Amino acid sequence: MQRRVALVGMYGGYFGERNPGCFLILEAALRALGRRLPDASFDIYSEDAIGRFHGVRSELVHGRELRYFSSQWGQTLLATSLMGYDALVLGGDIILAPPPAPSVFLLESPAFLAAPGPPVFYNAAHSALSREEIVDGFHTERLRGLCKRADYVGVRTEHVRDALRELGCADKVAFCPDPTLSLDLHEVLRGIEVPRLKREKKILGLSVMAHFVEGIVDAIAADASFLDEYDLWVYPYSRQYNHIEAVLRIQQKYGDRFHYIERYQDPLATFALMAQFDASINDTYHGTIAALLAGIPFLVIDREDEVRSRSRNLLRLFSWEDRIVTARRHGLTDPADDGLLLGDALVERWRGPLQTLREQPRGDSSKDLGTVRAIIDAHFDRIAHGIAASSGLTDSPARTGARPA
Repeated sequence: MQRRVALVGMYGGYFGERNPGCFLILEAALRALGRRLPDASFDIYSEDAIGRFHGVRSELVHGRELRYFSSQWGQTLLATSLMGYDALVLGGDIILAPPPAPSVFLLESPAFLAAPGPPVFYNAAHSALSREEIVDGFHTERLRGLCKRADYVGVRTEHVRDALRELGCADKVAFCPDPTLSLDLHEVLRGIEVPRLKREKKILGLSVMAHFVEGIVDAIAADASFLDEYDLWVYPYSRQYNHIEAVLRIQQKYGDRFHYIERYQDPLATFALMAQFDASINDTYHGTIAALLAGIPFLVIDREDEVRSRSRNLLRLFSWEDRIVTARRHGLTDPADDGLLLGDALVERWRGPLQTLREQPRGDSSKDLGTVRAIIDAHFDRIAHGIAASSGLTDSPARTGARPA
């Protein structure tokens, strides 16, 4: 008998906007668990964190059926439809108590918490909370409850792992790097068509929020030797961060001096577009991972603090912290901040990062991913083995022998 597994996350984006990174996590989970559990079927549920609707609405994205539900409907969904599955795999982004906390991910249904099944597995989830907020804050008892109810809690940073282990059930909580690092990007993008970018020099792709963009482009425009080597393409990576506003702002200021992509792409088409770049500057976590998987030089603008930063936790695994441009340190803060750098000072601050970008070699990133992928394999082995053991499915294929950290 075929067993049914529900993948529940923010796979369609924070507000159903088809965020590219969220969808890539879905692809990683489906491919990894599908190989390990060939006799299982998978239904995909995606929370719309700001939607106001009851029930579930469906949408096809790259052939995947996403069943959207609103945060206000999550507890009802958990206590009704999701109770009927053989297993739940929860993941997709910052789902462990971002404000406001979405109840479906914290398992806040009393009926669900009291039920013996289905088993619950967290797929490299993340929290924006500090250690203090996790251990002794508003969400502490909720997080403690989910750790007790879950069979396994895989989290994306060692910071969150260590904090959750202080709540008890330490043997259930493990660190797993982002599952998208397990993907072969060329395989995922096979058959995805996007316009070919005209090429006279190497292509630098830039996608950042509007209040960052002018300082960066002014610095690029002031560097004649950089422009001798690169053509700049400004494109919108994410609707969630309104990147199209940055495209329009630079287009208005610089006109045909640079190149522009003037509309959002579907999730995988965004990564197919990025695969044409020779270098990347991006201010998103999965935009950075896309560049890493493509093996192209990149800089990431990091808006998170050093301890909780997903990008810093990721790049530390490769000793690539020099590819991080800290937003506040470089004057790339919100215009309301007193510390904003302007004009020549901001241009000068960018000379070092641009030189770092030029000096990075292009290469096969898979050579740097072996250890990381072993941890991810162990993570999915643990989820698949838990599903198989709890539901009577044939056990997963031979395991790697490694364990998530």
